[in-house]
Amino acid sequence: MDMQTLYVIGNGFDLHHGLPTQYKHFKDFLRTEDSEVYDWVDSYVPAENDWSDLEAALAYLDTDNIVSELEMFLASYSDENWSDSGHHDFQYEVDRVAIGLSRTLQAKFGDWIRSIGIPDRADVKTLLQGLDRSAAFLTFNYTSTLTKLYGVPTDHILFIHGDGAVEASELVLGHAWETKDRVSMQGSLDEEDHDHRIMEAFGTLDEYFESTFKPSKLIIQQNAVFFESLGSIREVVVLGHSLSDVDRAYFVALVEGLTAHPTWTVAVRTADEAPAKTQHLAAFGVPHERVVCRLWSEL
Repeated sequence: MDMQTLYVIGNGFDLHHGLPTQYKHFKDFLRTEDSEVYDWVDSYVPAENDWSDLEAALAYLDTDNIVSELEMFLASYSDENWSDSGHHDFQYEVDRVAIGLSRTLQAKFGDWIRSIGIPDRADVKTLLQGLDRSAAFLTFNYTSTLTKLYGVPTDHILFIHGDGAVEASELVLGHAWETKDRVSMQGSLDEEDHDHRIMEAFGTLDEYFESTFKPSKLIIQQNAVFFESLGSIREVVVLGHSLSDVDRAYFVALVEGLTAHPTWTVAVRTADEAPAKTQHLAAFGVPHERVVCRLWSEL
């Protein structure tokens, strides 16, 4: 690419423009659309009351509580009421929860994203006057805010986690805890000493962790052309990204690809946010002296 400016867009960008895109809004949506999955998230995923840590919390699924609450379906083989028809009840119930908190949750997340309306440009009072439409954009959002409010061409935008405006686009929602970093539940059991129904259920829960993992390294590989074409960039402007560790891999890849050692301008709501933002970028490999924090109102 020949552009000299790269914008990195996070959820704070949509919030700045008045879109209801916080996880608490997804919580309200899911409560109405699928109360069962909503209850499972509330019971088994430690996402805080407003679900602000939902993605990271998916890695800390309360598997002990799931197994404990579903043990009622694990009838003893010696029970006088035992029947072969109930042989898979426990595994079935665990599977329902695991699928609900992975595939179904992700599908409902996509439904929610696609239900969010973009306001008319004339109705938005917080437009950024200095935004360069001809720049390159890396967005972690799923919405079409850049296109509809600023007229940014879609071929200037990389939707790293999927484009909500494209029905077939897979929207990425997940944690950053790789399989190699956690002990397999099924693998921790001695097959000879445990009920094979529990073994099967634990295997299902292992699959949950795999399916809710955000494959950042693979996504970067799939978009290698983008990350390898950043040599002309002289300024990176971060708008609304929390710079949280869940997206570390992307920022490390950016820093490696930005061979011209650009300055980083970060939008902040108050000056008090500046030290933390600078420190987060430093942890990704951006030198402190190359970071400038500016208020949203100055951009």
